[in-house]
Amino acid sequence: MTDGRDGAEHGTSPFEGGNLHARLNTLEHRLDDGFRRIDQAALGGSDITEWESFWIQLLGEYEGVCRELDIAA
Repeated sequence: MTDGRDGAEHGTSPFEGGNLHARLNTLEHRLDDGFRRIDQAALGGSDITEWESFWIQLLGEYEGVCRELDIAA
């Protein structure tokens, strides 16, 4: 029975097994999209400090998934 939580409280990843590849793909798309949006905002003169911080957090998450996949291989 599931309670709808992501498993983080229980020490398990919601993206175990094949789902890690799906998570990696999602993060790749979000990083690409974020990079384009940050670039456009910077060209428009907007303050992108918070956007960059969030993008770096996503990058760290992406790297974590890559490490998990390496370990699982």
